[in-house]
Amino acid sequence: MSEALEGSAREALRAATAAVHARLHALPPLRALAEGRLDRPGYVALLRRLLGFHRAVEAALAAAPSLSPWGIDPAERRRAWLIEADLAVLGAAPEPSGSSALPPLGSAARALGCLYVAEGSTLGGRHLARALDGLLPPGGAGRRFLLGHGARHGALWRECCIALEACGADPARRAEILEAAAESFAAFESWFPAPGAVRLEPRPTLAS
Repeated sequence: MSEALEGSAREALRAATAAVHARLHALPPLRALAEGRLDRPGYVALLRRLLGFHRAVEAALAAAPSLSPWGIDPAERRRAWLIEADLAVLGAAPEPSGSSALPPLGSAARALGCLYVAEGSTLGGRHLARALDGLLPPGGAGRRFLLGHGARHGALWRECCIALEACGADPARRAEILEAAAESFAAFESWFPAPGAVRLEPRPTLAS
């Protein structure tokens, strides 16, 4: 077995994107969300940046070569509309913020690398949704994006992992997957302001 095929595709993806993962967790809006410190204006700003990125991803995947040979339908995984629904609950217009070029997705392998980034954002979403308990009323309203695909979340993630392993069994395709994933993470990171540019205030309670 060649060195390129040692370990699973997901292990290779985790290793290739570890540095950018660490930087993303340190971004002020995402860190504040995880720690339950994000106020309402901050949450709206975060959703608008997420909306810009996911709209761009969905457009890129729609224009990419078909992933049906790998058992994937990107259309059923779209979540930009969930962000729009969350913004509506908050009384905010769905105006995306930020912009950055996504990598060209000229092959199914590159499309899967980009999809890995978009789908991976659903992991841990339920924990982040609970971090909004002091900001939003109980239930899913206002946090539908973070709740991901709902009851289908587990099945869709497994399908994504199966596709990554099958496509990534070929060394050349695996290299494309890794490259596109790293570039997609970098594009996502560029949607956010530099650390220190986000103002955080004490979060109001529901009773205030």
